[in-house]
Amino acid sequence: MKKTIFTLAVVLLLFASCDRVRQYLGKAKDTKGTKEIVAQTKEKEKNTQASLRFEHLTYISPDSMVSISADVPTTVGTPLADSIMAYVGETFEAFATIYAESHDARQAFQYAGEGIHNQMVTEIAEAKAEYSADDLQEMEWMFHWSNEINLQKEYDCEHYMTFINVGDNYTGGAHGYHWLYGTTFNKETGKRIGTEILKNTNSQAFKTMFQKELLDYFTEMDGENASGDLKEYLLIDINDLQISNMRITDKHFIFQYQPYEISYYAAGMPVVILTFDRMKPYLTAEGLRLIGE
Repeated sequence: MKKTIFTLAVVLLLFASCDRVRQYLGKAKDTKGTKEIVAQTKEKEKNTQASLRFEHLTYISPDSMVSISADVPTTVGTPLADSIMAYVGETFEAFATIYAESHDARQAFQYAGEGIHNQMVTEIAEAKAEYSADDLQEMEWMFHWSNEINLQKEYDCEHYMTFINVGDNYTGGAHGYHWLYGTTFNKETGKRIGTEILKNTNSQAFKTMFQKELLDYFTEMDGENASGDLKEYLLIDINDLQISNMRITDKHFIFQYQPYEISYYAAGMPVVILTFDRMKPYLTAEGLRLIGE
């Protein structure tokens, strides 16, 4: 069975470099305290992880059933790098175990990929054992399983860095399952940025804005057959609609829903994309600082 690849158009914008080192050095010319200012600049650069570099690790099983990849820091020992390594380890548990022992990211990733593949092979064998040989001939397409997972850096600026986890998994049935999760990291502390930087999201003004953007997603998807009523697209009561999986890119806040989370499988992965300007009234002081306001 040919697996359907679901493509979600996401906002992929140019990486922005928000480096202020030259500004500090310029102010330091011919003034007292030059050494102190330069030292502060270097410390600021260290704290914001401006020089953090990544290696793209991949594993593809010999039968192509498993394909995984991840952007991982080439050096660790800083809050941001360690937090990202923990994030990778949460997605690939075997990676975290082996890396803790060997500190070899490539080896750990290879081990993680092999583990995922071996588990799928075992599960397929167990599933096939429940059927007769005759039945298996007619159901062979159901055992063309696959698992694709990609962790990649999406956006990077002075205050934060955003990753996305994109994947597609098929383990039998009418169709597979795909996903897209975003995670934004505070570059200074390494902590993940969540809804704690939002405020007044229960206000009617925010709900109206958010629900209109969500309806626009469904309207564009349905075209001439669009309902015009958000309730018609939801699997949940509209009053139970919650903010889901927030991430920050360049000038945008993205709220990403997964298949079946709020709507039918055919609706894909509903998404709400709001500009910084529209989100400003709903950001805390820390939220405003993060986006440079």
